[in-house]
Amino acid sequence: MDTQPARYYAYFTDAAESEDDELEVLVESWDDDGRARILDQEEGRLVVAKDRLGFLRVERDNEPQVRGVLPGGNWRLRAKEGPSSRSGIGTPIIAFLVYDTYVRPVTRLPSSNGRWKTTSARYDLFQSD
Repeated sequence: MDTQPARYYAYFTDAAESEDDELEVLVESWDDDGRARILDQEEGRLVVAKDRLGFLRVERDNEPQVRGVLPGGNWRLRAKEGPSSRSGIGTPIIAFLVYDTYVRPVTRLPSSNGRWKTTSARYDLFQSD
């Protein structure tokens, strides 16, 4: 698990695709002079991103990062309004994703792109008997 407080990415022009396309590469570390270092897979070592052909910039990724995962136990979700709000069954929670300032219940595995689906609907959290 990534324990960095924030992730950074180096961006490069992607000449293989189009001049307008950009290639995003995860910053692995920083050197003593504060320069971003990325993994050069061909050389098998970390290199300074700015020294690579096509370098554009380094940006901070502001997406919240998961800090831990807790089992769902026998917790369930049910909609506060609508037909399922009257049902005592609810949807089983398989896990809780723990972020810096909040926890998100998970009711199904992520999609093929690796992103967790979220909803704007409001739910009640309850324990089943």
